[in-house]
Amino acid sequence: MIGIGVTVSVVNTPDTPRAATTPSSTPSRATPTPKPTPTLAAVPAAPSAAELAALPLAFHDAVVPELLDGSSAHPEDSWQIATPTAQLVALYAAPSADARPVATLSATVSTIETPAATAVWGRSPGKDGGMLLISTPARNRTPGDGGHQDAPSSTFAWARASDFSVVDTDRMISVDVAAGTVSVVTRDGSVEATEAARLGTPDDPTPTATATYVEAAYVDPRVTYTQGNPIILTGAHSSRIADYGGNAALTALHYYPDPTGSSHGCVRISAGMTRTLSALPVGTPIRFS
Repeated sequence: MIGIGVTVSVVNTPDTPRAATTPSSTPSRATPTPKPTPTLAAVPAAPSAAELAALPLAFHDAVVPELLDGSSAHPEDSWQIATPTAQLVALYAAPSADARPVATLSATVSTIETPAATAVWGRSPGKDGGMLLISTPARNRTPGDGGHQDAPSSTFAWARASDFSVVDTDRMISVDVAAGTVSVVTRDGSVEATEAARLGTPDDPTPTATATYVEAAYVDPRVTYTQGNPIILTGAHSSRIADYGGNAALTALHYYPDPTGSSHGCVRISAGMTRTLSALPVGTPIRFS
């Protein structure tokens, strides 16, 4: 057999160039870090009725050593009034969950039997509104105790906010002992009413550097020199006198017919001013300066 040679020519055709594919870039988004839900501080559990009944009542003639004063509590103007929502509410010496109650505050003013309310001077955040720093009507010691001539004029305590109804107020009573005046001031700093007042002496001083509140405003015909004008009872006491007039030397703002002379620590004002002050709600804050 004779082989027949066949020549085959192969022509290489160059490939058509292809455009380079650029991968699409999707911008990466950082996953936001979830913000942790703040954990509210716990507050003391509500005491039982039996526990409340066993505690001392913080009323205007009581002495409860565990109550706070200006050396341990630092009252700030909160412009709020707190009214107890139960007949007895617990008072504490610290705003912590493990604090034990040291006293009670009544929803009724002792002796006078009128509804009670008090001034708020601070708040510790926590569950159910946290805890409130409030005024009390009691003392934590009496002048002369332990050899100390003076005693704090006013006291404070912490209380569960859930035990109170809290409302805002835009007025405060200011007693300027140095200037000898009593005034109603508003939250914006304006003076709504003011007049000269007759105050105590160095031996029977009117409180100074003291925050307290209007405990009650009432008329007592037995106090004849008030001539039927309202008595504005405060939560403060004399820092120098242990007792006066059958009570624990309470400080009040009241009318007195003689516009001269000095008081035993009370604030003597005009009949018109007693009516102005008695129109303010119970629990209105008071600053003695």
